[in-house]
Amino acid sequence: MIAQRAAYQRNSDNQLVVYVPDEQTPAPQRASTLDEDTLALKRDAQRLGQQLGLGLDEIEVRKETPDAVLIAHLKQMSTAVLAGLDSDQAAKLMQTLTYWMLRQNLSVHDHDEFVRNMHQLINGMRVPTHGAALRNREGRQTREDAVNVLPGTPTSNVYNELWVHAFLPPNGHRCRPSVRQEEQESNVRSDGQVWFDPALTTGVEFVCDNLYQASSLSTFRQGRHGIIRVYLPYNPRSSFVEERQINHDIRDRGHLPEPHFTQEDEPWEQCLQRFIDACASIKNTVRSDLRLIIHRGSEAAQEVIL
Repeated sequence: MIAQRAAYQRNSDNQLVVYVPDEQTPAPQRASTLDEDTLALKRDAQRLGQQLGLGLDEIEVRKETPDAVLIAHLKQMSTAVLAGLDSDQAAKLMQTLTYWMLRQNLSVHDHDEFVRNMHQLINGMRVPTHGAALRNREGRQTREDAVNVLPGTPTSNVYNELWVHAFLPPNGHRCRPSVRQEEQESNVRSDGQVWFDPALTTGVEFVCDNLYQASSLSTFRQGRHGIIRVYLPYNPRSSFVEERQINHDIRDRGHLPEPHFTQEDEPWEQCLQRFIDACASIKNTVRSDLRLIIHRGSEAAQEVIL
């Protein structure tokens, strides 16, 4: 009857009038969700943090919403916005330059000097883990000031990454500088001859010793390195045809011939497998997030499943 306007009611004058129900006002709808409120608060907090860098230790920003009171704490940060190399970028730079430089007939000594200078260069190009905002990478990605290097000068600093340059003379090798009164002058000259040998071909004999020394480090056994990178700068050959073509190109460019073996028959295959097993043991017993990455020649880095 109400829909047909056949229902009546008395008004204030006690007269019958057609009954028209009052329209029900719908409940107000939220203009935004809790997620949208949170994002808006984040933007406001970031904008305020950029504008106020005047010695404030911490700023608290509150925003009331129908669902909750959102609070953001801002700690004072450096006003500088810096960008630099992360771990993968630094490793790729080292791999690429080492690969090409070794093909310019570098001696063992020159290779050792080159790697040391490259680390000094790359360390200056990294963004520190603390003290500056990161503009070109995710905020969760940490960056170290340096990495531990083997072979290299012993240091008390322990970093998250350990880089093993397998083609360098291992620590304790006879060609590395040392003073021994019992040695004769002729023996010193004979031992030093290794420094003048071609690094690309001579480096093959150093791989197993370097891998053994890396697995013997106390920092390695304690799981203090989260990422381990092994550099094998030779150029893996996948087939006889490719090998002939590469040799032809090398002769045309005047580059140094490379060792003739593939990734499946590397001379250090057993040594590398023992090192992989050692890494797997550390991952299973000490550090579950351990990563092992192998850099061969100019190929894409290979992460080993431990």
